[in-house]
This record gives sequence, C-alpha cells and structure tokens, in this order.
Amino acid sequence: MKIVLIPPLLCSSLAYAPVIDTVWTRGQVTLADTRHDDTIAAMAERILRENVGDIAVLGTSMGGYVALEVIRQAPDRVTALALVSTSAGADSAEQLQARARQSVLVEGGHFDVVVDAAFPGVVAADNESDDALLAAWRAMTSPVGAQAFLRQQQAVVQRADLRSILPSIACPTAIIHGAQDRLIPLNAAEEMAEALPTARFTVVEGAGHFLFHEQPAAARDAVSSWLETAT
Repeated sequence: MKIVLIPPLLCSSLAYAPVIDTVWTRGQVTLADTRHDDTIAAMAERILRENVGDIAVLGTSMGGYVALEVIRQAPDRVTALALVSTSAGADSAEQLQARARQSVLVEGGHFDVVVDAAFPGVVAADNESDDALLAAWRAMTSPVGAQAFLRQQQAVVQRADLRSILPSIACPTAIIHGAQDRLIPLNAAEEMAEALPTARFTVVEGAGHFLFHEQPAAARDAVSSWLETAT
C-alpha cells in the first residue's frame, strides 16, 4: 500500500513525526509537497501526478482540504482516506480576516512573530505553556518559510466548499479530531461524520489542533485503526 501524508499549513514533515513509524509499517510512505502551489486544486493535482496508481491519503488541517480535493479529482485512485483536524467547509468571515492579518504581518517581514502568535491557537488551552510543544511547533514551521506560507494561505482562502462530495466517498475513511481544537472546532468534524456515517470517527481528548504531538499515543492508535481498515 502506498500512503501519502499531506502536511498542515505552515508545517514540514515533522508534523507527522509521532505517527510516521506507525504508518511506515503498513507500506510505502510519501510526504506531499504543498509548498509550491497557490491553489488547493493544484496541490492535489501535484499529488496525483507524482504518485502513480492507487494511494491511501491522510491529510491534516490544510492537508485535509487537499485530501478531499484529491478524492474529488480521482475517486477511483484513493483506497483509503483519513481526515485529521480538518473541515470540508470553507472559511468563515472571521477566519478569512485572521488569515489576512497574518499574511500582512508575514509580508512585512514578521514571519517568526506569526509562528509564535499562532501557537496558543493550535494547542488545547491546558497546553499553551508546554515548552516542548512550542519547540516542536517552531521546528516544523521554520523550514516552510514565509513565501511558501503566503502561497498556502492564498490556496486555503480560495478553496472550494467540498461538503457536497462527502456522501459519495466510498473508501474506508477515518475522521480524527482533538476534543479541545480551537482552530477548527469539533463540530466541523461532527458535520463530516454525519455526512459519512460509515467513517471511523475518533475524538482525541486532551488535544487541540496539534493532536499528533499533544496526544501521540492516542494519535498512533487512531491512525493504526484506520490503516487496519485500509488493508
């Protein structure tokens, strides 16, 4: 089985460090490159072009938007789907305004300020003072850099609302979400689960948006359960 991991916005391969061994034991693993395209559709097209044949796809946050676009473009090629800390809908007006403020700061040369300011929102409230999590966040965001971040922001802002395709997804699907996610609230995952009644829905307690790093053991269990359904 070939498994494609699609990273979140602003994140390198380190986003998947807590679960990479779990995934690797089930087959070939590829990390999607989302740094060079400025639309979600183009990111998905790149994945399909660079990965021949059938693929299992796991996307986190922005990676989930891309994963849904992959299955929209090529439903017959996706053998299994995992949607982590994500939503099938478009951004709210409030989210669009927040993204615009971040982009202005980055364009002004304040990339590191944006990285640190984003951290409290990506973890559960109880984890805001966790220095190890902050260090992990900084380590995975700095390699992405300002220009790739701006392209990703543009892609996310312009993305399509894909809730309408959810009932047509037939492959084994997992929805994994942090109970304390403040960036993409739990009700976004619940909405997807309602539209995909056959999906395996896992709520990870004690985790926010950064759930793989906040609750690595629970994350590994959820990913492992998904992979068992995919083989």
